[in-house]
Amino acid sequence: MQKRALQFVSEGTHGEDKTRGRIRAYDAWALELPVLLDTMNAQAVEIDLGQHGMQAALTVLSGRLCVLVRPGLSEQQLSVAIRSLLARYIHRPAPHLVLWPQRDGQGVVVKEPNGLSSDLVLEDPPDVTADVLHLYEDGGWAPKDGWRSDEEVLTELLKLAASDLKGVVKDIPEAMYPLPDGLGAVVAAGYDSEGLAHPLVFLRGDLAVGLRVDILGFCLALAARTEYEDQEPDENGLFYVGTEAGPVFGPGAALLGALMVQRLGRRPEDCSFKLLDPPEDSAPGVESAA
Repeated sequence: MQKRALQFVSEGTHGEDKTRGRIRAYDAWALELPVLLDTMNAQAVEIDLGQHGMQAALTVLSGRLCVLVRPGLSEQQLSVAIRSLLARYIHRPAPHLVLWPQRDGQGVVVKEPNGLSSDLVLEDPPDVTADVLHLYEDGGWAPKDGWRSDEEVLTELLKLAASDLKGVVKDIPEAMYPLPDGLGAVVAAGYDSEGLAHPLVFLRGDLAVGLRVDILGFCLALAARTEYEDQEPDENGLFYVGTEAGPVFGPGAALLGALMVQRLGRRPEDCSFKLLDPPEDSAPGVESAA
């Protein structure tokens, strides 16, 4: 059967991509905190933020990033506040950001404040263009065998899925095309007697190799039931993973997937992939695989 032509994602190699080492949002969670602050020319300062519940804020003073934190935060709260603000800033630099705890106390919310005082003078935010490749050389998330081509990383990721996770990764069969708009993969997980997950991933085969690598890393983390925005599989135990992705702003499946991919030798792109609603008519091979 002739495969219907679908939109392809342009593909580049590490050698040609001059921005591959530029800091990304997930680096705010992977780098050591002192290294992160130094790399971004930022400093953290304790200051009374008033009685409104705000835990931290980011602003620009004399061309330097300052993270203002409420006194009395635990070490964990302090780390989360600083990393959350800097991750958001890396994604979209803004002269002022604020951070609040979520109502259930299980996370934080970062946003640009509305209704700023008219007498508050905000400086233009400095660009974030730091190259961080050398910062991983001695860290736990450094590539274990150096930076590799996307094809090599895909091969290693498939080996990891099969040998360490005892899982199965297959291309979505051609007979299932055309696929629902934006679908990148379908993911399920079986569990052994010890409760360990063994992923089953059907991966779209007509995407650029680098995108396939990022999606597969995300899928393996998702199959391990790593938390991801309170998302649950459908009634058949399936996740439908899209090709559209945003920045990684915190811990969870997207961060684990990104760091897994980096450990194998690729700098992932933004890879907090959007989960799609189940299609009205499930594709034949996927439905039977559940």
